[in-house]
Amino acid sequence: MRFAEEILLMLLDEKTGYFIPIPEWKMSCVLAGGVLMDLALENRIDTDVETLTLIDATPTGDKLLDPTLEEIAKETEIHPPQFWIERIARYADAINTQALHRLSKAGVLDADEGGFWNLSSKVARSGRYPLVDGRTGEEIKSRIMRTLLDDEIPDPRDIAIIGLMHSCGGIRAMMEPEEYELAEERIELLSKMDLIGQNIGAAVHSSYRPPESMRTVRHRAMPVVGLKEMLFSKTFRSRDMTKFFAEQAKKHGPVFELRGGGRKIVVLASAELNHWFIQKGRLHVRSQDFIEDFQRTWGTGRSIASMDGADHFRMRRVVRAGNSRAVVEDRLDEVLSLARGHFHRWGIGKAVRGEMACQRLVGEQIANLSVSIAPAEILDDLLKYEYRALMVTIHKFLPHFLLRTPAMKRALKRVLDLYAQIHASHTPAQRAGKRRDLVDDLMDLHYSDPQFLPETDLGFAFIAPIIAGHYLGSQTTFAIYEFLKNPDLRERIAAEADALFANGDPTAADLDVSAIDVTHRFIMETLRVHPVIPIHLRAVMNGFEVEGYKIPPHTTLMVAFTAAHFDERFFKDPDTFDIDRFAPPRSEHKQYPGAYAPFGIGTHTCGGARWSELQLAVNLLLIARHLELEMDPPNYKLGINPIPKMSPDKKFGFRVARHRHPFEAIETAYHSVKD
Repeated sequence: MRFAEEILLMLLDEKTGYFIPIPEWKMSCVLAGGVLMDLALENRIDTDVETLTLIDATPTGDKLLDPTLEEIAKETEIHPPQFWIERIARYADAINTQALHRLSKAGVLDADEGGFWNLSSKVARSGRYPLVDGRTGEEIKSRIMRTLLDDEIPDPRDIAIIGLMHSCGGIRAMMEPEEYELAEERIELLSKMDLIGQNIGAAVHSSYRPPESMRTVRHRAMPVVGLKEMLFSKTFRSRDMTKFFAEQAKKHGPVFELRGGGRKIVVLASAELNHWFIQKGRLHVRSQDFIEDFQRTWGTGRSIASMDGADHFRMRRVVRAGNSRAVVEDRLDEVLSLARGHFHRWGIGKAVRGEMACQRLVGEQIANLSVSIAPAEILDDLLKYEYRALMVTIHKFLPHFLLRTPAMKRALKRVLDLYAQIHASHTPAQRAGKRRDLVDDLMDLHYSDPQFLPETDLGFAFIAPIIAGHYLGSQTTFAIYEFLKNPDLRERIAAEADALFANGDPTAADLDVSAIDVTHRFIMETLRVHPVIPIHLRAVMNGFEVEGYKIPPHTTLMVAFTAAHFDERFFKDPDTFDIDRFAPPRSEHKQYPGAYAPFGIGTHTCGGARWSELQLAVNLLLIARHLELEMDPPNYKLGINPIPKMSPDKKFGFRVARHRHPFEAIETAYHSVKD
């Protein structure tokens, strides 16, 4: 394990899922110092107080070290360590990313979709790290803390780590004040015992700010996109917000300001800024400002969507199992049965409105899997109330009194009745012998910590997945639209479906990526071209500088993360629906982190992303197996409704021309066995 990796492990905070904050430049310098220290131990460089010299330019074969070694080898002059600390610190993000990748690959760290990190369960249980050669090493925090507090004779490498960590203030930040006071004298002593570490540590300590060349701020004004420019944009008038933001980023650059209706919003729109946001967004922005009013209309004080930091991380860990792909896999028979029930109701030759049909299909499936009840009779009320609440509180297109109309009051009452129904059905006696669902996990959290998740917030947490299903329903509608629009792909998906269902309903093991390759890539392309949530709205809590522009506190920030989906640098002919872009050797979605982000970026990335991908694929395969669909009207041209999320407009529909393979017999057999 290299010094950069051990530094990150020292700074990992298991309570927050991220790293103890160290001033950015200090952290960059200490990571650079760690790389230089490893090169010294590999006998590639030598250092003293005045100079850092190259001994051997032969690559080490380590991607974490060799870029720095190559840079040193190119330099013809001799420089002091501080020169190299500041120079290599410019590449700290790359060092950080590579170190985290290695720790994850080695099974030391786990990460979820939101970018939260934690020790793998194996390391957490054993207190030891797995190493590449099969040996193990003691978990570093325990080792270092014992050295500092128990006067244990330290390993020379640990002395070097202590010196590096002390130079950036990392040890003080990770210890309780009382502990630090007890250990301060020993920390100072050990920090001076290693010559190499002392020299590099001194350079880190003295590099208290980045060189001016790294702190340039553009003096020209930020580009502004006004209402007139929006209205003159053909893309804006077509309501395709993803393409609109990509278009403006290409014209003005990845940072610009939207002005209209008395509002000013700073927009970030590029793959590079997506990557920056993933790494550093949590330090500068928060979500609660834009969600508080919405959740209050449902009678709750806060939710996972409005939580940030340690509370958000804790909540994500609680709901992780209930939102995982495994839920769909374990209850695949229920998903198939519910879908066939909807197919039966669609009939043959009858016009079906696409958006509403998909909302009901997906909503019923998610309700059964997440809360283990089938609230089909009130799904429409729930969706109507959600739509109105979003329009009033998030988008602010409607006045508040429209949430208090008799129809909305009736809809909310039925939602509150649903809260009570879910609660009553999840007592220990009612749930005995049944598969755990999301509500079981939430109830356990409520009982163990009623202050963190009180009764006032419990009901909304129950139905949050059903609300999220509103978005997945729209994504399913887009998938059916592209399915009907591309007959060649429709035939290939139908062939996969026929092979998959040839011997009866498939199991989860049968849903291997190789077995549904075309369907999987079709879903990926649908998510790229038609992301239903194209932006994140955030409030800036700590000012920052990006792309040379200063973004002050209290700024309303819009992260147009899906604008990268139409960036020609990453996606060839981005306006073309092309599923082959996701197959080797092209693999365009893997070219740059942040280029492909259909489920969001940063800490609030959708925790049910893998569930959603599988549910989309299963429903599409089942449609391809059983139904021959036709567009309704036949000449329909896609129209987009961008509010409150992207979806095909109400004109889009389809009709079942015939049943390709019967499903009534399968349904009868399934229910007979179930009964």
